[in-house]
Amino acid sequence: MNEISRRAVLGGTVAAAVVGSTTSPAYAADVQISDTAGTITLIAAPDTGEVKVLDGGGVQRFSLTNFEYAYGTGADKVVLRTTGITNVTSSSQQLVVTYAAPLGTIIGTFTLGLRKARIRWDVTGVANLRTDSFRIARVVTGTATEHYDPVALWNRDRDPGTGALRGGVPFETTNGVCYSYTWSDNRAVIRFPQSTVAFSNGGYLHAVGDAGGFLESTIVLGVMRPHAAGVIARDGDLGIELWTGQPFNLWSTGGSKTVNLQVVNAALTSRSVRVDWVARDWNGASTSGTTSGSVGARGVWNASFTVALGARDIRFVEAVLYDGSTEAAFARTTLTVLSTYTYQDAEQSMFGMGNFAYLEEPSSADVLGLMKLLGMKWIRTAYRAYNTTAASPGPTVDALDQAGFLHNMQLAGALPWGADGTDWANDMVGRAMYSGARYYECANELNLTAADKTPAQYVTDVLAPLKTARTTKGATFKVMTCGLAGYPEQWVHDFGAAGGWEYVDVLAYHPGRGNYVADYEPAEPWTNETRWNFLGTLKKATATGKELWLTEAYAGTLPNRWWTDSYRNAPENVLLQLALAKAYGVRCVTWYTLNDSVQTQPMEADGDDVEYHHGLLHRDLGAKPSLLAFATAARWLDQSTFAGWAELGDPELFGLVFSTPTGKVNLLWSRKDGYLLNNDAARRIAASPAYYRGPEPWEDLWPTKTDVTVPTPAATTSVRELNCLGMDVATHQASNAQVTVVLDGAPRIFIGLALPLKTTGGMP
Repeated sequence: MNEISRRAVLGGTVAAAVVGSTTSPAYAADVQISDTAGTITLIAAPDTGEVKVLDGGGVQRFSLTNFEYAYGTGADKVVLRTTGITNVTSSSQQLVVTYAAPLGTIIGTFTLGLRKARIRWDVTGVANLRTDSFRIARVVTGTATEHYDPVALWNRDRDPGTGALRGGVPFETTNGVCYSYTWSDNRAVIRFPQSTVAFSNGGYLHAVGDAGGFLESTIVLGVMRPHAAGVIARDGDLGIELWTGQPFNLWSTGGSKTVNLQVVNAALTSRSVRVDWVARDWNGASTSGTTSGSVGARGVWNASFTVALGARDIRFVEAVLYDGSTEAAFARTTLTVLSTYTYQDAEQSMFGMGNFAYLEEPSSADVLGLMKLLGMKWIRTAYRAYNTTAASPGPTVDALDQAGFLHNMQLAGALPWGADGTDWANDMVGRAMYSGARYYECANELNLTAADKTPAQYVTDVLAPLKTARTTKGATFKVMTCGLAGYPEQWVHDFGAAGGWEYVDVLAYHPGRGNYVADYEPAEPWTNETRWNFLGTLKKATATGKELWLTEAYAGTLPNRWWTDSYRNAPENVLLQLALAKAYGVRCVTWYTLNDSVQTQPMEADGDDVEYHHGLLHRDLGAKPSLLAFATAARWLDQSTFAGWAELGDPELFGLVFSTPTGKVNLLWSRKDGYLLNNDAARRIAASPAYYRGPEPWEDLWPTKTDVTVPTPAATTSVRELNCLGMDVATHQASNAQVTVVLDGAPRIFIGLALPLKTTGGMP
């Protein structure tokens, strides 16, 4: 995507040198404090320069040593570290630690409470302090795993000014991040308001401080899930989390499935609570239940319930936690059933993944298994470490090879604009060859990220030396254009005029799409809004005659926004985009992306940034309906060829017909309700033009239902109907070689029809 996370650049570059103290502190005796209940103990040890953290059993879990800070402006940054403790003062519940610092004064204040320690580091006397670049050194005692766990909380849709409920779909926001530690007998978290995990390492944890020159953190000890510890750390009240223990909450067969819940009480007194849960299916039918319990002070209460799933299913689960009659917190997740399937298209597959599978959660093997289950064969970018560039994030090239994936490389580095591009080109070609790339996508969205450079410069400065290097090295991989953002028609024209087509084998572009159905082709000239359409740009791209890849196709689901898909419309458009791509001869569609959140802030939530909402999986890694739609397209279009557009006798009814080894696959839909999504004026607010009161995924959004009588083969007695999620929804009985079905704006698959094809007018 062309946008970058607003926190992607926090921390800047790593300084060339780290400056330490030039003097050693005078050692003093250890100072120890414990909370009144004996659940946590801190020991400040000036002789070793650390603050030790012990649990209620007196077992040391880790120690905090150096504090790292920096000063400077822009790329000029000097990193400093403390090297010891010069002074400690204490009261019954607090330590005040003065550190040996090379510049300024660093004071850490450690305050104890039940199960937790609150810490504040104050930095004074440092000009141009970089509060985005704090790091804390920690040394873990014993054998423990460390994991990055953002604390995401569910929110009802409320007016930001008044707090009044507006009725849109709930959404998650990040409320701090935790580095969680699990030993065989205990757990702990260290919470920061904000962190970039890539800036943390085995020695230091990155944290973003306050502009006032301080950093706050909280340690929580206890056998509880990181979410619960995070609620305690942020001084919350009551919290709840749902999970299943099944990767992606996805099973290959239906039946009764267990959903676990954990309630946390951050208060200092025990609470009696009630949890009401409901599980809704795609049509809104629901099952529900209630469970009650008591949760101790700063403790947790665990419970579970079961939900019955069908053979191909998705359930939307919500659990509401009540304190008396008041809703205190709630949580959501999804449960999904998707059967196994053996795809036959092999290297001819049209389906792939358009980003690194960077998360590798719950494991790399699970992620690779999921992508194979969905029918993904191609990985847009994967490369081995080469020269000075590290390997790509996510599963390694070797792991992809062993799992049977085909992989390309999208990478550019610093392009050689106006310079000799020989070294750059040799590096790219060498890396692509070493990584076994089938294709090389040469840069990304240059029409946005390098808008000051012309297509002719791209040809001369970048593609020409690349071609020379390929020839010199005997490279056999194909070359794609940079993946273009949208379809910039003038850019493509100028590229051709500059002789660009002789340097590439493939046109790659990112179709994008606003609040339009996938088959919308707006009248020209396109506006800045209507140019973000799928079918119109696809037809223009096809007209170039080049092999065509859609290297970032998506159906963004930013909640309660006018411009993006609802959770209901998204899977409809996923299926239709993929079917249209097949119909128009697209070589491959690599989907952007596997899971919500962004690579720089994994597993975090942001209710205002669309970049966090392009996944086939939700942030908690439960499936969106879009995931089932992707698998539906991959399965029904496996080994298919496009036969033509169906003739349905009505200009507002449409159908795509595909031939497969097992017969015809027919995709039918109606446009009697138009091509615009999120078009209900009652759901908009004039004062907030970006807002749209989002519908729930089980709400049918197409009011017009049209009966259509269509032909069947003479021997056919029944016609199978599946929705966009691949669920069987009806079996229609044929009579006199015809059957009557109901169409609306949601595309449906029909098996067992003999539809006539359009013979005039070309493709719609």
